[in-house]
Amino acid sequence: MDVELAEVRDFLARCAPFDELPGEVLDRLPARLSQRYHRRGTVILEAGDANDTLHIIRTGAVEVCDPDGVLLDARDEGDCFGYSTLTRSGPSRYRMEAVADTLLLEMPREVFDELAAAHPGIRDFFGARSDRIRQDLASARVAAAGGDPLSTPVGDLLTRDAVTTEPGTTILEAAQIMSRERVSALLVVESGRVVGIFTDRDLRSKVVAVGGDTAAPVSTIMTHDPVSVDARTRAFDATLLQIERGVHHLPVCEAGAPAGMVTSGDLLRLAQSDPVYLAARISRAPDTETVAELSARLLPLVGEFVRRGTTPRDIGRVVTATADAATRRLIALAEADLGPPPVPYCWVGLGSQARGELGVSSDQDNALILDDGAHEVAGSDDYFAELADRVCTGLDRAGFPFCPGGVMATNPRWRRTCAEWEGTVRDWVGAPEADAVLHSQVFFDLRPVHGESGLAARVQREMLVRSKGSPRFQAHLARIACEWQPPLGFLRGLVVASRGEYRNTLDLKAGGIAPVVQIARLYALSAGLDEVSTLGRLDAAATAGVIARSDAENLIEAFRFLRGLALRHHARQIQEHSDLDNNVDPSTLGTKDRHRLRAAFRIIAGAQSALQIRYRVGQM
Repeated sequence: MDVELAEVRDFLARCAPFDELPGEVLDRLPARLSQRYHRRGTVILEAGDANDTLHIIRTGAVEVCDPDGVLLDARDEGDCFGYSTLTRSGPSRYRMEAVADTLLLEMPREVFDELAAAHPGIRDFFGARSDRIRQDLASARVAAAGGDPLSTPVGDLLTRDAVTTEPGTTILEAAQIMSRERVSALLVVESGRVVGIFTDRDLRSKVVAVGGDTAAPVSTIMTHDPVSVDARTRAFDATLLQIERGVHHLPVCEAGAPAGMVTSGDLLRLAQSDPVYLAARISRAPDTETVAELSARLLPLVGEFVRRGTTPRDIGRVVTATADAATRRLIALAEADLGPPPVPYCWVGLGSQARGELGVSSDQDNALILDDGAHEVAGSDDYFAELADRVCTGLDRAGFPFCPGGVMATNPRWRRTCAEWEGTVRDWVGAPEADAVLHSQVFFDLRPVHGESGLAARVQREMLVRSKGSPRFQAHLARIACEWQPPLGFLRGLVVASRGEYRNTLDLKAGGIAPVVQIARLYALSAGLDEVSTLGRLDAAATAGVIARSDAENLIEAFRFLRGLALRHHARQIQEHSDLDNNVDPSTLGTKDRHRLRAAFRIIAGAQSALQIRYRVGQM
């Protein structure tokens, strides 16, 4: 060995992980490397470049930055870079720049692959380093988002590439991949698309516990077509999706191809103290007392959301997710005591819970849809009456008070079989008397929270078909929507209460929020749209052509402003330990907010005028 190669060999013997190689391997390695010199300021690799080389710094220094120039790491003598493209497929994610005159040893991919195949510790070493730099990048992205991980795109939080396999891979081979890659789930990919997910829970419950065949294809026990998110999805939305769907592993895709996967634990560790994770904690509560104790934390946390500038829509989703989580946990605890349900059923949230718009002062509205054979099974009625009582009582203790109007599953009128509900819907739409219209308004905002969602879907189909085909029913909904009058005077100025407890205030809910909800519901039902949220209904109605796009956007903006104003009002009341209401004194608002308030009420009044003409409300 000549002097030059001997010096390289001695240098490598001092650098991890090559210092772990046998002497004879080290002796042969220098001859297979090349050297390259880079002046200070040279960009050696740009983000997005292809790279088939492991770069080992013999002298000098190199900085590793993300594509936006955020410094992630600094490397000097003995360090390596470029290994992420060797241990994982794809172009470089990082920008590598020489910050001093630098001499590199370069190892071609074929040499690296050969070395890693003979000595697996090499690949493990660089794989771990690659994961660490991904974690550093995720931290930098969070910092760039103002320290709020929930506003960060979930793709920026991935700390490793997707670990995948094919549908034909045997269960044993899949388990070996999971063990080797140290992951708890595999994405099953076919033709570049995620077609399934295989988790360690599948392995335990569907193979080990039942003595299953490990030679069978993984496709026989995987979860088919799992819910996934785009890499641009906010961590906030990904977390709520996991909570809403009850899934622990969430595939992340980029341009339709798998980019990685996040788990509920990954997102939970990002911000353990963040209010959005309250729902996740409730879902694991050991008893009803803990459900109530955790749910009680929601009220003061809303102020934190308002302070950080979270949108009213997102705050509503978090409050709703908390109620959903409490409901599901209370149902699970009740079933643990009462035993399995005698027939399939679906617990549905109604009203603002269904719309994802629960506020901090909202009461509970819910119902039960039972399998058509429920009344024929002995003890079924008593079982569901007891289940409903335990859940609704638990929700009341958790801060979601009983509905004053009795719209709860504890009321036999709101606990029916699927066929009975379909008949009730037909009666409500066919004979829209006062009580029928009142009840239909609540029930037609319906969303499954727990159980057989197909039962809810069946009732919703009946509801949409009937309401779309009944101009008379729509006219009654229009009449009610127009009865909620914005507090505007003859000259379109703000009108406040002149006496009573709420003297000199106006009601944001009755005067603005409620009529927009009513208007959105009417337009959605008239077009047979299955969207439930208020903003979603207005957008879908505009797309369907039942309302002008400009009118829909004006109502959307008015709704957002009024809900934001109400939440700011609630946050102040929470801080002052006052009772919550929706009554705001306009004299306490700034000039800009008073102007926007008048504009919002005028938009709503204009939309009501259009309904009066369209449905001839004055002639009813």
